[in-house]
Amino acid sequence: MYIDYTFFMDNRQKKLHYHVDFSRERPAKLNISQYPLWTQLTFCQCSHCPLDKQLHSHCPIAVDAHEIVAGFREILSCKQTDILVKTSERNYSKRTDAQTGLRSLIGFIMASSACPWMRPMRAMAYYHQPFASLDETIYRMTSSYLMHQYFKAQKGGTPDYNFDGLKHYHENIETLNRYFLERIRVACEADASLNVLATLFTISSILRLSLERQLAQLEHLFSE
Repeated sequence: MYIDYTFFMDNRQKKLHYHVDFSRERPAKLNISQYPLWTQLTFCQCSHCPLDKQLHSHCPIAVDAHEIVAGFREILSCKQTDILVKTSERNYSKRTDAQTGLRSLIGFIMASSACPWMRPMRAMAYYHQPFASLDETIYRMTSSYLMHQYFKAQKGGTPDYNFDGLKHYHENIETLNRYFLERIRVACEADASLNVLATLFTISSILRLSLERQLAQLEHLFSE
């Protein structure tokens, strides 16, 4: 499974193209000279990062995202862009601001990365939906979480149907986003990448603090 994102800017005079495989493997120890300083594990390492710096040289998300961050380092988030997304199943296209497309791409990169904190997101990444709205994201995230609880119950575990675990999880994702934002500050000259992380931080906050209110807005879709 793969994703192709192509950004056409300046009346299609400038193009940024990124091909990302869902299943991608890298050794735990990488050549330091081949990646920017801010991708190293100990550079603004998350306070709750479970990776051992003796075994891992780089942050998995940073390594996956560094070429994208470099490509957008001088691009303003409000810049209008034609975006074409190709997957193995179908294509999507949209004319929107750079931030919207970049948020979608970075979201896929993070959720499919080798970061241990992102492992619960892999199912959502596998069924990636470009340009998802907040309501769509909440629907997909809660549905994915409930499916996880189903499989947990099938194996004899105690399922969580109140989303307590989901809220706690996004508290940890907020921490991850905050530290990752500090990483890419050194790589950005404009604001597109920074605004993407700020938006992802907001989504995690909403899921943690007002999930019931957001779900209440979807209840009418299930009324008998």
